[in-house]
Amino acid sequence: MKKFIHYIFVLFLMLVASCSPELPAQYADVDAVPEIFPDYTGVTVPCNIAPLTFRIDNEADGYVTRLSAGDKEVVVGGDEVVPSFEEWQGLVEVAKGASIKVEVYAQNEGSWKRYVPFEIFVSPDEIDPYISYRLIPPSYVAYEKLTINQRNLSNYDEEVIYSNMLVSAEPQGQCINCHAYKNYKTDNMQFHVRQFKGGTIFIHDGEAKKVNLKTDSTISAGVYPAFNPKYDVVAYSVNTTGQVFHTAHPNKVEVQDTLSDIIVYNPVKEIVTHVACDPNDLEVFPTWSPDGKSLYYGIARVKCEDPAKSRVQQLIEEYKNIKYDIVRRSWNPETGVFGEPETVFAAASMGKSATFPRISPCGKYLLVALGEYGCFHIWHKDADLYVVNLENGDYWPLEKANSPYPESYHAWSSNGRWVLFASRRLDGNYSRLFIAHINEDGTSDKAFALPQEHAGHYDFFDRSYNVPEFMVEPVKYTPQEFAEIVKGESVTVKYSPNIK
Repeated sequence: MKKFIHYIFVLFLMLVASCSPELPAQYADVDAVPEIFPDYTGVTVPCNIAPLTFRIDNEADGYVTRLSAGDKEVVVGGDEVVPSFEEWQGLVEVAKGASIKVEVYAQNEGSWKRYVPFEIFVSPDEIDPYISYRLIPPSYVAYEKLTINQRNLSNYDEEVIYSNMLVSAEPQGQCINCHAYKNYKTDNMQFHVRQFKGGTIFIHDGEAKKVNLKTDSTISAGVYPAFNPKYDVVAYSVNTTGQVFHTAHPNKVEVQDTLSDIIVYNPVKEIVTHVACDPNDLEVFPTWSPDGKSLYYGIARVKCEDPAKSRVQQLIEEYKNIKYDIVRRSWNPETGVFGEPETVFAAASMGKSATFPRISPCGKYLLVALGEYGCFHIWHKDADLYVVNLENGDYWPLEKANSPYPESYHAWSSNGRWVLFASRRLDGNYSRLFIAHINEDGTSDKAFALPQEHAGHYDFFDRSYNVPEFMVEPVKYTPQEFAEIVKGESVTVKYSPNIK
C-alpha cells in the first residue's frame, strides 16, 4: 500500500512538473537540429490548421520545448510536444505571415543542452476546412473493414462517411472507393460500392440514389470519377484491371489496366456515352478544366501484336513498357461533342509515365504523379509529384514535397495554394497524408504530415490513407442513411451516342 501511495505521489509530481515546466537557466548550444517525429522542421502550414504535435526522438533524461512568436510563448515539458488549441491559436495569430520559433532543450546527467532552433512558417493562405479519404489495410486483398472518413483540418475531429461493415459480411464482401465531389461541396458527390449490393452512390443536388453505370456498350461500371465544375456531367474511366504481387521487388504491387475507356454520365437524363474508345489505348483518371470545357486524362498507346498470347498476358509481360501521356480534349457543352485528343504532357517520350492529372483552380498548372511505368503509382518508389505549366509546357518536380518513397493521389485546395497527397515516406509501407504549400510560381514549400492529436499516432495506426480529397463542408448524409441506399435497388442508366 505504501509503495502504491509513493507511486501515485511520484506520478503527481511528474504531472505537476510537466504542466509547469521551466526553461533551464544554463545550457550549452549544440550544432544539431533535434530529431522529431513527424518532421515539422522548416515546414509551411496554413493559419487555420490544427496544432502540430510531435515527439522528440533524441535520447535524454528530460526535455523542455519553447514555442514562440512575437510576444507569445508556450513552454512544454516531456518528449511529446502537444500544445493546446488555445496556445496554438495564440501563436498562429501572431506568426501569420511569419514563423513560430521552436527551441528544444534536453537534459542528460544533470546538464542541459539546446538544439539548433527551427521554424514553422505560418502562411496567411487558409486551407479548406475538411478533407476526406479512404482508410484501408495495407494489403489490397483485405476488404473486410473499409471506411471512407472525413476530417476537420482545424481540429482533430474525424467521422465516418460510410463503412462497408454496415451492409456487408463475409462471405458477402463489399469494397468501397472513389469518393468525389463537385466544386469541393457535398450536395453533388459520389462513391462506389463494389461486389455485394454494388453500385455508385450518387448525390445530385442533395438527393441520393444508387446508380448502375454499366451498360451493354461499356466495359464496366464507372471507375475513377471527375465532376464537371460547370455542367451536369461526370467523366469516368471504365476499366478491366488486374493485380500482380511481387515477392521481392520493392514496388510490391502492380495494378494494371487490360482494357479501359473514358465515358461521361449525365445524372439528369441518366445516360452515358463514350469519350474515348480505342481498343489499342488504355485511358484512365479523367479530370476537367476549371471552365468545364476541356477534359484531361491519362493515355497509354499499346498494341498487342503477338497472336500466340492473349492481350492480358502480353500486358503483364510488358508492364514496365506501358507508359502514359496526358491528353486534353475540348468539349462543347451546347452540342455535347468532344474534340480530338491533344497531348499536353508527353511523358512516354521521356521514358516516363504520368498519371492522375489534376488541374489547379486557376487553370494554369497540371499536377501529375510521374514514375517509370504504369498508371498506379501508389506502390512505385520512383513516383514523384510534377507540375506542368499549361501555358508554355515547362515542367518541374515539387522537390520540397517529394521524397524517396511514392507520392500519389494528389488534390488541389479550392484556392490553389495547397496540395494534399498520399506518401509512404514515414515507414515505406503505410500511405499517410501530407500537405504542401504551393507558391505563385508553381513551386512548393516543404510538405508536412497531417497533424494528429497524439504524436505517436502514425507509429501504431494500421490503416493506409487513400485517395484524399479537399472539401469546403462535411458530408450531410449519415453512414446509416447511406447504408439504406446501398441496400436498395439501383437506377440503371442507358447508353447514348451523345451526352446531350
